Amino acid sequence: MANAYASPKIYANAGLKLLKNNLVLAKLVDTESLDKEFTSERGGGKPGGTVYVKRPPELLVRDGRVAQVQEVLEGEVPVSIDKQKGVDVEFTSLEATLSLDEILKDKTAEAAMAQLATQIDLDLNDRLLEFPNWVGTPGQLIDSPADFFKMPERMDELAIPNVGRIGLLSPPDRYALAGNILANAAQQGSVARNALEEARIPGLAGIDAYTGQTVPTLVTGTRTNGTVAGAGQNVAFTAVRNSFQQTLNVAGLGAAATVKRGEVFTIANVFAVNPRTKAQLPFLAQFVVLADATADGAGAAALTIANPIITSGAYQNVNSAPANAAVVTWMGSASTAYRQNAAFHKSSLKLVTARLVRPASGECAFATDKDTGITIRYWRTSDGINDTHLHRWDVIYGTANLDRRLGVRGSGTP
Repeated sequence: MANAYASPKIYANAGLKLLKNNLVLAKLVDTESLDKEFTSERGGGKPGGTVYVKRPPELLVRDGRVAQVQEVLEGEVPVSIDKQKGVDVEFTSLEATLSLDEILKDKTAEAAMAQLATQIDLDLNDRLLEFPNWVGTPGQLIDSPADFFKMPERMDELAIPNVGRIGLLSPPDRYALAGNILANAAQQGSVARNALEEARIPGLAGIDAYTGQTVPTLVTGTRTNGTVAGAGQNVAFTAVRNSFQQTLNVAGLGAAATVKRGEVFTIANVFAVNPRTKAQLPFLAQFVVLADATADGAGAAALTIANPIITSGAYQNVNSAPANAAVVTWMGSASTAYRQNAAFHKSSLKLVTARLVRPASGECAFATDKDTGITIRYWRTSDGINDTHLHRWDVIYGTANLDRRLGVRGSGTP
């Protein structure tokens, strides 16, 4: 039987529809789609291009009638469009499909787009490891509303906007919580639902909460509690306005001890402050390590951390700079895996998408989702030497945590 193929546009549209049906987090966060100018003149649609997204400014309130003019300082967060992901299949069950309806029902196409959607959500979920705030006891399941509410409680303390909050729970935490809040949830019968609808958890303190298989796991390093190595390690916002991170020198971690990206710690006597009033809060400020580090033979290391330690001005986030030899205390035990549930404002995470170049050979078509901005490229080609025939679907995108202040990780309590 001769092969008969639908037009490339039908394959592109079908791939996009199947992809979108399997997305969860990518539908919830802020997205931006780059124009053709970026793909044709600023990188050719290939991995490696960078765009800059602005972070909203903070301002102080004046007391009295005399104006106190402030400089508006906005940070620009670099987002690398460096993730080209795709799924490729040889002509198998797709080789004689003639319509959009047939492609949408094809198991090969469905499996391909489910895998691609999982990868996009996985890359976004990885950014949860950049939130410095973590409540609860690491390793404990969130198995009651009281456990879950610790996340929005901390969000309120940190003046994170109420509207637009999102929560993500790992499957074990979701089902540990289920007996308390899902027992009476109405089932949807046989009505078909997409991945986002299936993942949603009803009503939790005004947070749209979802469960996801791509919630990340943090495996802590071999570090022990250490100390700050040197006083005066606070910074001015103007020095870190774009990266919003800094280097912190610490000691006493253990010879050649490891610290992993995503680990959270506190510093003795360094308390968090309310971002609006700057009043000291009743808990220590938390900081997150942004890159793996290994201590030297004496147990000292230079850690890249967020949020930066800022003691004054509109971006003040702590009551005071850490003292020399102040104790550094880690969340969780060493060399242990912890699932990273989180609640955050949707504007904290960003998915930036672009359009890949049109190939010079074969047949291709593009389809763009108006909600997420994701553009999928379908491309089919044949190898006349080896007599092989290929379908491929590709996307290109970048992810970023634009404002690490706007999220809280959560664990349960004993």
